[in-house]
Amino acid sequence: MKLKNLFLSLFLFFSISVYSKDFIIIQSTTSIANTGLLDLLASEFKNKTGISIRPIAVGTGNAIANAKRGDGDLLFVHSKKDELEFIDEGYGVQRYEVMYNKFILVGPKSDPLKISQEEDILSALKKIYNSEYKFISRDDNSGTHKKEQELWSLANIKKFDSDKYIKTGTSMANTLNIASEIDAYTISDKGTWLSFKNKNNLKILFEGGDELHNPYGIIAVNPEKFPHVEYNKSMKFIEWLIAGEGKDVINRFTYNGEKLFHTN
Repeated sequence: MKLKNLFLSLFLFFSISVYSKDFIIIQSTTSIANTGLLDLLASEFKNKTGISIRPIAVGTGNAIANAKRGDGDLLFVHSKKDELEFIDEGYGVQRYEVMYNKFILVGPKSDPLKISQEEDILSALKKIYNSEYKFISRDDNSGTHKKEQELWSLANIKKFDSDKYIKTGTSMANTLNIASEIDAYTISDKGTWLSFKNKNNLKILFEGGDELHNPYGIIAVNPEKFPHVEYNKSMKFIEWLIAGEGKDVINRFTYNGEKLFHTN
């Protein structure tokens, strides 16, 4: 009987050790991580609560796919339509809008197509489409890629010449590097652009307008679907982020004196 009780105690000890973590896993879009914001939020949150954050930074599409497998406690991305579908399908509990920035169109500093003179982003994209210049697409199912595809659709452009439409299948930073090397155009989120060091011959040619609004949402993964997730710790982080000190951290976060994100 004593031996049986010992085995039971050991089983309970290891079960608690495995399933009660002192950290939460966030499936995050790359723009929050690459700008340094997520590391800062993680540091401040741990100082406040003792709970560590382990980020997995990938494109929004991959982050959502990972969260749908239960590989994370929180989803922190920027594709509202897909975030709401994530909840409707039962994978998430509720979406909280945290912050926003803007998408921008960048291209050669010389602005050979006079993109900066266009009145809206759709006219700018049509001008690029009808020119000999190349457009670089992330083509990685990220939030930025999804926005780019939405803009082409709004501009009623369904097929791009493959010689002029270059797919990188990689991060925003790598996509910007390629655009910089070959004097091409691309869509970026402004946060990544501001923190990107290798601008070389690129500059912002168009920004502004409702079409380029870029909201970021956070969602706790549904514990009814995945009982192993740290729901209570996740909600503590969400509360800290949108109503507590986290909001101040975001508002103070700058690069070269310019704010990268704005809270709602």
